[in-house]
Amino acid sequence: MAFFISEGYCKKVEDVGDQRRHFEYWNDIVCDEFVKLDCEQFNNSSVASAKSSARNFQAELRGGASISGLKFAEVIADPHFVTRSKRQIGEATEADFLISFQLSRQSIIRQNGREAILNPGTFAMYDSTQPYTLSFKEKFHQLIIQMPKDVLNRHLMNPEQYTAIQMSGASGIGAVLTNFILSLAQELGNIKQTHEELSNSLMNMIAMAFSSSVMLEQVGKNSVVKESIKNRVHKYIEVNLCNPELNNQLIADSQGISPRYLNKLFEEQSDSVHSLVLEKRLCRSLKLLQDPAYKGYSIEKIAYNVGFSSGAHFSRCFKKRFGQSPSQFR
Repeated sequence: MAFFISEGYCKKVEDVGDQRRHFEYWNDIVCDEFVKLDCEQFNNSSVASAKSSARNFQAELRGGASISGLKFAEVIADPHFVTRSKRQIGEATEADFLISFQLSRQSIIRQNGREAILNPGTFAMYDSTQPYTLSFKEKFHQLIIQMPKDVLNRHLMNPEQYTAIQMSGASGIGAVLTNFILSLAQELGNIKQTHEELSNSLMNMIAMAFSSSVMLEQVGKNSVVKESIKNRVHKYIEVNLCNPELNNQLIADSQGISPRYLNKLFEEQSDSVHSLVLEKRLCRSLKLLQDPAYKGYSIEKIAYNVGFSSGAHFSRCFKKRFGQSPSQFR
């Protein structure tokens, strides 16, 4: 198995001369790289075969690669079990989210009463401020991204809702994210773009992947998750209101969901997404017509400023909504 990360350091348990200390050394490597954890080897009564348990534990970690606080690490290791306990959380100062991308074999993430079984091409997120376990029943290969909790919170509302849920990297925004992550890991040393811009792009992509229609279907009728993406839709509309090309397809694409799912999110409301955009444009035009700073603007120019493609259409919609024409209101 070859590494994807092209820079940083590589730590191997075989670097230790005393074979008996291999697993103890590995525990120290993992704690130094991520958060405080307890690593345990599987015994014969669990899932490890007699052959694998009899040999010396072998593992290696490549780390030291980061962009603006987002840390990348890659692990290839023999079977073992990892626990993040309440005691370790109570003694910790860090608060991070981690996303594991499974590159070979299988692993299991358990947190908040959920279980994500990861096979190659899938990924899942977990929270260092809540207890979790990681189970590796055979030699595996993972790429892991670690990010501060406050950074993720700025891009994804209530990220705790998404922990220990398997995400597919085979299609849709999940595939885009996975391919981007793997390509980025290989090219970190050659990237000229500022790390802050790259970090923001990556965080936006992560947020889109974890709030996509696929994820929403997986977490069911979770009102918090639905409200999260609806709030993002409202914000996107506000920012792009002056764009006359703003439509359901453009809005859905911005959130990594389908137009059908976008309409489904708003079906319980009296207004459709199209009606919502129209209402926001008309309300903004009302403010501009009242604002002394726009006194010299023509009605047509105000129409263009709020995203209408023609002054005549704007006037008709305005009169229907407020009972008088824009010029009469002014």
